[in-house]
Amino acid sequence: MNAIFWADEADYLYAQGKYDEAIKFYDRAIEAAPKNAELWNSRGLALGHLGRYKEAIESFGKVLEVDPDYVDAWNNRGVVFYKQKKYDEAIRYFDKIIDMNPGYVKAWYNKGVVLGKIGNHLEAINHYDRTIVLNPGGVKVWSNKVVALGCLGRYDEAVMCFDKAIELDPENAEAWNNKGAALGKLGRYDEALVCFDWAIEKDLINSEAWCNKGEALRRQDKYAEAIPLFDKAIELDPAYSKAWNGKGLALKALGRDAEADVAFAEAVAKESQYVSQT
Repeated sequence: MNAIFWADEADYLYAQGKYDEAIKFYDRAIEAAPKNAELWNSRGLALGHLGRYKEAIESFGKVLEVDPDYVDAWNNRGVVFYKQKKYDEAIRYFDKIIDMNPGYVKAWYNKGVVLGKIGNHLEAINHYDRTIVLNPGGVKVWSNKVVALGCLGRYDEAVMCFDKAIELDPENAEAWNNKGAALGKLGRYDEALVCFDWAIEKDLINSEAWCNKGEALRRQDKYAEAIPLFDKAIELDPAYSKAWNGKGLALKALGRDAEADVAFAEAVAKESQYVSQT
């Protein structure tokens, strides 16, 4: 049987998430066509999904031996280094791609992700902006830009970016929830509540949206209304320490100190980063 047959079988298995089996068929296809760069690249992707990063890097290396200008392989190597937390090495690969092909969107986006991971949020934003110029319709890049803006305390800009992400994908519960969180940081609680309601409507089991709505109400001194929302978040995620802490603060504000102490103890038990103070 020829390489095309084995490759088709491998691609079918890969699409089903059966990466171990797919690799076996890619190996057979490569035996029949050892100079086929696409086969080596697909094999590397399958290995990456299995966390077999060293073998994946070797497979992408074979791609580049066959075709040094195969940009996807350079990018895929960079992604593997990122997954191994070898951030400097990942950036080196993405920079090489940008030098080779400045219009390659994934390199700008992926480098932005790495820069954000190492805390260089300003440079991350610059790379996300370049990504948006090249592909303004990508929802992920708008969401990632918002995260970076939030880390810099630029919440007004973050809200505008969420508006764009929601325009591109109005059913995205995460975008609605995160927009609400950004509005909350600006003290715009009524607007935030509308966003949390949309997030909950689109994803009823989104514990973060329930908790955030409770927090917005608490910040407006609506303690009795906030408590059931924290309870719902806890029902969905019993280990959600922020919800336990928010419930404790609301109970304490109502003078229900004994119940508040229980909630704070739960928050601490869940290894919360929150304390029983505002």
